[in-house]
Amino acid sequence: MAGQSAFSRDSDLTGLWSGEYWYGTGNPVPFSAHIVDSLGTITGTTLEPNTFAHPGLIELSADISGTRGELSVRFNKLYHPAPGVHREPIVYTGTVDSKFTMIDGEWRFSHGFSGRFVLVRVSRGAQAEEVVREVELEVRR
Repeated sequence: MAGQSAFSRDSDLTGLWSGEYWYGTGNPVPFSAHIVDSLGTITGTTLEPNTFAHPGLIELSADISGTRGELSVRFNKLYHPAPGVHREPIVYTGTVDSKFTMIDGEWRFSHGFSGRFVLVRVSRGAQAEEVVREVELEVRR
């Protein structure tokens, strides 16, 4: 990336991401992440189908916060309070490809339970904000 800062607008993680994570030998769990990367500080939210909480819940949401290096990322995911949802942070550590379109890595609980995750960029920055607004409008209808 000659001529680009490791934290330029062209090489950050801000945007809408879609991917999967795996635990045990079961099927992958799809999830989406809206990530904001501000000079290497990561914040955002995730949304995924309910696979472990109270049966009345359809989806689970969480906040994420962490940091990234030039081609690495590390963030904590903390589910929003809901019946049957644990409140233990999950640590995600991954490698970002050189085009900033994919993150591949591992998630881990503090007690050692872990698995793999992959995220692929759906859109960048302002495009992602527009997609999120469109989704929110659809949900309200």
